[in-house]
Amino acid sequence: MITNERQYAITKAQAERFKESLAKADAPDKKLHPKVRKAMQEGLQSQLQDLESEIAEFEKLRDGKITTIVVNSIVDIAVALIQARIARNWTQKQLAEKLELPEQQIQRYESTRYKGVAVERLQEVADALGVRVQEVVTLEQW
Repeated sequence: MITNERQYAITKAQAERFKESLAKADAPDKKLHPKVRKAMQEGLQSQLQDLESEIAEFEKLRDGKITTIVVNSIVDIAVALIQARIARNWTQKQLAEKLELPEQQIQRYESTRYKGVAVERLQEVADALGVRVQEVVTLEQW
């Protein structure tokens, strides 16, 4: 998941390198067995698709095209908060200022997906971002 503009720029550059590598992999190479070349191409294509998917998700969030984020577990709330920050077009620094925390603290929270953070802090982040969390608890049959 891309969480900031720096990662976005790096990911875009990586995607370009994968595109260049794919173009080179298409060129016939007498040293490579066709099956090896095909495996290389498929691996490169798979990596490129993953990068392009991350780029597209970040751009949709950043451009305000996503207004609802569905989570299926309590753990997913952390990712939803990061996505909400991006959708608000806030930097990690802006969120930190709103919460009166150092920017590095938000960077740590997000890099660990808020692992180990108290529920109260998650609520503070949600409140700062203007995120309303609607929870549904479903009891599964045993």
